[in-house]
Amino acid sequence: MNADCAVAGFDVGKSSSQFCVLAPDGQMHLKPTKIDNNPAGLKSAINTLKKVEEALGTKPAVVLESTGHYSMRLVHLFIRNDFEVFLINPLQSHSIKNLNIRKVKTDKIDCEEIARLFFISNLQKFKMPDENVANLKILTRYHHKFAQKRVKTMNQLKSCVDQCWPGFTEIFKDIASKTALSLLHAYPNPAQLLAAPKEEVITLIKTKSRQGKNYAEKKYRDLKRCAKEALEFGAQMDALNTCIKLLVSSIQEEDEKLKQLEAEINALAIEIPAVELLKSIPGIGDKLAPTIAAEIGDIDRFKNAKQLVAYCGIDPSVKQSGKFKGTKNKFTKRGSPHIRRALYIAAMVAVKKSDKDECVNEVIRDYYQQKIKNKPKNQALGAVMNKLVRIIFSVLKSRRAFVLITPERHKKLYAAGLLPAA
Repeated sequence: MNADCAVAGFDVGKSSSQFCVLAPDGQMHLKPTKIDNNPAGLKSAINTLKKVEEALGTKPAVVLESTGHYSMRLVHLFIRNDFEVFLINPLQSHSIKNLNIRKVKTDKIDCEEIARLFFISNLQKFKMPDENVANLKILTRYHHKFAQKRVKTMNQLKSCVDQCWPGFTEIFKDIASKTALSLLHAYPNPAQLLAAPKEEVITLIKTKSRQGKNYAEKKYRDLKRCAKEALEFGAQMDALNTCIKLLVSSIQEEDEKLKQLEAEINALAIEIPAVELLKSIPGIGDKLAPTIAAEIGDIDRFKNAKQLVAYCGIDPSVKQSGKFKGTKNKFTKRGSPHIRRALYIAAMVAVKKSDKDECVNEVIRDYYQQKIKNKPKNQALGAVMNKLVRIIFSVLKSRRAFVLITPERHKKLYAAGLLPAA
């Protein structure tokens, strides 16, 4: 239950929004009103809220549903105008819809229900994140989007190459390598490679691969053999050649975008202490640390590790009714999907061994080996993710870099009073 004050509930849309104002006693003070999400409409909403403050003698709190970039624009506007903002999860606003037996949904009703949540739920005031962290969050999320797009384009390229250049992907296992992409861009058709001067192709392979002449000549012989077979057994269609050239260009453009994003991410990461702290945890490297730091934001928002676990959406769901108690409970997955993805990758890295048969994280690997004895692989990895979050919470909360020690060593140090206070 929030403190007694007026509250404005906003149902945010793309081009317009509905809002109403409830007095401190919960009675309707301003009926649902529609505004356009343009300068004139938003200015009108701000002026209306200021008039409400004069009439009721209390500054209204603003409650709105998190609807991505539509709502964030309004959040920034209200905070700039000194209003307290409460940004709620859509799951919270949906929970109040069943209070009425009749199934009625309109924007007018929605904004009133959003406002009433202020009185019946313990909503947390939205705190504007650090500017560097906010920028890092945007960059890391778009980096993932561009990377996903690149993977999709790469799969399309493989499909075209497998049709007209069967065997090419056997010669170049990594079709995304600079050498493979350059060859496909220069010679999208096997006949073009066979017609090209030998030294021209060898020079291209040597330059792009940064290998010696022997390597380049061997690859050329393999390609020449593959090209001859492709002319006989492949699908030689002009459309495929055109698509290969376009797809290669698209991948090269995506690579440049990713490189630019990575440069900006790295520059911002230097300014954020949490990133360096996270990198001290084995399994969390240069790419994962900025994502995790950006998604968590201010660690002081969380009172304990359990809250951070829930925020990440890796807390187990609870199924219990009467004497029944569910045992096969999955993650709630109600938190940030971006941080869950990063934690999953970090867990996979932490439990494996390096090329030199060395443990990346000895303690986490031992923990995983114990769990996998009586749990499926995915459940064991889920337990590792949970443990990593608790380590992350401890490291960020204490502002101290991670030190790898076994549980037994930890107990001895704790008993001897040699562990620093968190």
